[in-house]
Amino acid sequence: MKNKILRLTAVILMAVLAMTGCGSKQAEVTVDNSGILATFDGTVSYLGPEGTYTEEATRQFFGTEGDYLPQKTVHDAILQLLEGNCEYAVIPQENTIGGPVYDYLDELLSHENLTIKGEVELPIRQALLVAQGTELQDIRIVYSHKQGITQGKDWLQKNLPNAEIVEVSSTAEGAKMVSEGDAGDCAAIASVGAAQVYGLSVLSENIQQNEDNKTRFYILSTKEAGTGKSDRMVFSATGKAGDLPKLLEAIAKSHLQIISIHDRPEKTTLGRYVYLIECENGSYSEYEKISSLPEFTFYYFGAFPIR
Repeated sequence: MKNKILRLTAVILMAVLAMTGCGSKQAEVTVDNSGILATFDGTVSYLGPEGTYTEEATRQFFGTEGDYLPQKTVHDAILQLLEGNCEYAVIPQENTIGGPVYDYLDELLSHENLTIKGEVELPIRQALLVAQGTELQDIRIVYSHKQGITQGKDWLQKNLPNAEIVEVSSTAEGAKMVSEGDAGDCAAIASVGAAQVYGLSVLSENIQQNEDNKTRFYILSTKEAGTGKSDRMVFSATGKAGDLPKLLEAIAKSHLQIISIHDRPEKTTLGRYVYLIECENGSYSEYEKISSLPEFTFYYFGAFPIR
């Protein structure tokens, strides 16, 4: 049944992409025998620069045939999508160690007409990258995304307790800054792949807190949300914190299993929140039952397969 759903999803994608494109380029997609998206000849924006984990997740989902638009921020990646410069945008959502990336969830919730077409779970193996010849005792500054800093916190406290930790827009941005510096006293927490991209040395591998470190990424679109039963379903519900038990009861009655629930302030009145809820094996029919609750305002992001 699952493969049938995935094949149907791929067929729908093929039909949608055949009518869209970026500039004069025609977007095309093919699928493998399991019905999973295999190749994509379109345009995708993602959190850059080149060498980020988001790029790795993007290529894992879409393959290597498309055009990829690295952006400095998640806001810029989503803006490219909303302005019609690409068919999809890929953003980080949650990490095993660092938890939800709240800035990115806020971006997702702040724009209307966004849907979620897929999800990628990617193992994260952080490394300490340096310029050729730099030794551990030389390092005075470490650059990384705040998630990379959180994931490598224990290693940094043990091995570089006096180093200045500087947060930058992405792990690959930190690697790029190290490659462009000339002092020989800086390092970056990023992927081994980023070391190859920016010509850096890997001083230490697997510096994350545990071997189970993973990040989930959302595949965003502006196309119609999927409605059939699939691996995941995501929706938001806005209301008072005191009414949350009613929402959880409605979800339980629909026999849905919650995968994650994150609360963000509605930014209007104290005690009112936007809850971003991801459920397992859901569809629009289950969502309709939940969204009948008068205490909440709902938005449906879609049902989709994971990779």
